[in-house]
Formats: sequence, C-alpha cells, structure tokens
Amino acid sequence: MRGRTHLTIGLGIGVVACVNQPFDMMPVILAASGVASLAPDLDANNLLNRRVTRTAKWIKEIGVFVAVAMILLAMLTYIFDLEFLPFLDESWFNQQNSLLLLGWGAVILGISLRNQETVKNILMSIIGFFLLSYAVNHEIGWLMMFAIYLGGVGWFAHRGLTHTIWALTYWWYMSHLLELSMEIDGLALISTLAYLSHIIGDMLTKQGVKFLYPITNKVFRMRM
Repeated sequence: MRGRTHLTIGLGIGVVACVNQPFDMMPVILAASGVASLAPDLDANNLLNRRVTRTAKWIKEIGVFVAVAMILLAMLTYIFDLEFLPFLDESWFNQQNSLLLLGWGAVILGISLRNQETVKNILMSIIGFFLLSYAVNHEIGWLMMFAIYLGGVGWFAHRGLTHTIWALTYWWYMSHLLELSMEIDGLALISTLAYLSHIIGDMLTKQGVKFLYPITNKVFRMRM
C-alpha cells in the first residue's frame, strides 16, 4: 500500500478522534495519528524520511569531493604554515584543528563510499542519537523511545520488525507516555490504531506481513 494511502487512513482516524477533543488538542492528535500511520515504513523510504533520503543522495554525489578537499587542506595546514585563506584566521591553523579536519574528512569519505540506503540509515541514526540526548537531558520518556525507534528501524529489513505485534506494543507504550505528557485522553489508543492501520493495510497486499516474527515466519494476509 502506498504511503499517501496509509497517511490518509491515519489522518482519518485522527479526524474521527478529534470529535470529542478540545480544539487546541486537535493538531497534536492529527500529528500523532499521521506519524503513526507512516512510522512502520521508516525501515525503508517514505514520506517521513524523504528529506533524509535526498540528503543521502546528495552526500553520495558530492561527499567524496568534499572529503578529499578537507583531507588535503588538513594535510597542507599541518605540514605547512599556511595563512592565505581569508575565511580562517591564523589562530585556526594549529595541530589540533588540522587533525580534527582530517578526521571529519575521513568520516565523510567513509560514509560517502557506502550505498545510498546505508548513508540514509547512518543519517537517521545520527538524528536519533541527538534526539535521544535531548530527551535524556530533559527526561522526556516518549521522546527517548521515539528516538530509539527512529535511529534503529532503518537497519532492519523492510516489512520486518516494524510490522510486528512487538513494534505495535512498543508504539502503544511510547504513545501512552506521550498521552500522559500531553494530558490528552485516548491519545495512546488513537496513535496505536493509526499504527495498526498501516500493518492491516499491508496485510491486504500480496506480500503480507510477518506479524509474529521472529517467533514464526508465517506471512499474514487478508483477502478482500
């Protein structure tokens, strides 16, 4: 099932749930249901990580050139006492910064030589790490769980772990923490139903989903 269809169903669940909710809570409910309806496909490329995928493509295209330029500049400034670049004052040209530039160049080079999907997953993990750091520092439980989900699911096979009952349970508990934080009654149920709608939608396709993986590799499908 296409991402826009999943999103439409998820937002539909959110709209129905908004009927008995205060007006100022509606954006939160719609955002939660929309994100939940797309989240299972974060193990691939979808509407939620489209910009990250584009960034990964950009890195693949120019990352090698940028990395080589950084490495060469680091080596030149380390070996020679160069002070001809107008955007860097002479205090920048020290051993520590040259080695730092060399290190970042090597990191960017290593990342850019990977395939695009791997680069995308690395970027998602970096985003997840920073979100997790913020959530830990501010003791935001639901954001900690979301950061772990965001940073980790890309490394699993498509329609794998994210389409299981375990992921659904994980998402429910994360949404429960969000409900307590936002004080919106029923938010956990709304978000979980939106997540479940994605799994059911994929059960309607020929590929189906392995809903009880890894306990069993049985593929669950639903016939219309």
